[in-house]
Amino acid sequence: MSRFLGARFAKLLPWKPGDLSVLSRLLLAMGLMEGVRSGFYAGLLPFYAPEHLGLGPATFTLAFTLNQMADIFFKTPGGLLAERLGFGRMVALAGGLGLLALLLTPWSKSGLLLWALSGLWGLGFASLYPGVMTTSSRLARPGREARALSFTLTLVMPWVGVGLIGVGQAAQKAPETALHLLLLAQGLAFLLGLSLFKYRIPLPPRAKGASYPWKDLLLFLPAAFGQTFAPGLISLFILRFAKEELGLEPIALGLVLALGGGVAFLSLPLTGRWADRKGAFYPLTAGLLVLSLVMAALVQHPPFWALLGLAALGGLGFALFLPGWNGLLARTLPQENRAAIWGSLMSLEGLGTALGPMAGGLLWEAFGIQAPFYAGSLVFMALALFYLSLARRPIWR
Repeated sequence: MSRFLGARFAKLLPWKPGDLSVLSRLLLAMGLMEGVRSGFYAGLLPFYAPEHLGLGPATFTLAFTLNQMADIFFKTPGGLLAERLGFGRMVALAGGLGLLALLLTPWSKSGLLLWALSGLWGLGFASLYPGVMTTSSRLARPGREARALSFTLTLVMPWVGVGLIGVGQAAQKAPETALHLLLLAQGLAFLLGLSLFKYRIPLPPRAKGASYPWKDLLLFLPAAFGQTFAPGLISLFILRFAKEELGLEPIALGLVLALGGGVAFLSLPLTGRWADRKGAFYPLTAGLLVLSLVMAALVQHPPFWALLGLAALGGLGFALFLPGWNGLLARTLPQENRAAIWGSLMSLEGLGTALGPMAGGLLWEAFGIQAPFYAGSLVFMALALFYLSLARRPIWR
């Protein structure tokens, strides 16, 4: 019976069972490193830096900014190195640089040292996402690329919250213990990277027919930037909005967000299958329209039961958009230097994350706290209309 269930489960996965050993180590290493990074900058440093390093908020928040900027702007060459030098080597390098930064943290009583370590850590991170997305797409079973890429992200990103909450709780009581926990997790990620040291991204199939229409890459730029810019508009003051406009305490907001995340995760197998079988056009545009509707509805002061419905609808919108977007990229990005090109698009996503909060703050000051929500809704709507206008283009085939 267990063998039968195992076989059925294996058939549901978007990858072949023989590739799971590599993928599981890659995803665990990346998850640990994401959890450590979020736990270090958002969970540990606000408690550890002032008391143990004598560094103020401006100094350690700039360290996070430098880490993010190095990650964002090095993604294109990072993706190229992942394909040319070997992705396993880059995973081990990222693990090692993170471990070095953590080991030297107790001696980083100069802002310059903390900034330099943060920048190096970010450079190491830059190759991870372009590399793992390219690896996942090439290892996916034929016709299951959208599901493979969507599951890849959903298996890694929750570690950000795990690191933030777990380390934040420990750091409030014992910052040095929290640092030791981070060292342990990063050390495990480094060992996983070493176990993959010789791993290389599978070679792409040989291109057939006409040369790749490179101008089509311009069509991906709006969604690459807008999908992170729109939620970034509200990211830094969602707690205040929830309390002042919706009357929600943090625990209630957490329940709403958990419902949305649960719906998204449970819907991905179905929406991913739709994107793989019918193409990316319908789930991508439908997801953008749903997300636009949800952001606009949030400022209408809905009651709690309606908020739960909007959370579920938002989760469904995300579950539609994610495989639609990833499926579009998997089908249409050129195979040659794919990780580097993916890195360029991810750099735009990172810029959206970085610029969204600043734009949201300006809109809030000028027009009130509801303005960023309307602006985010308009961004999602504009993206949906843009891709609807391209319905007949070859990129959807």
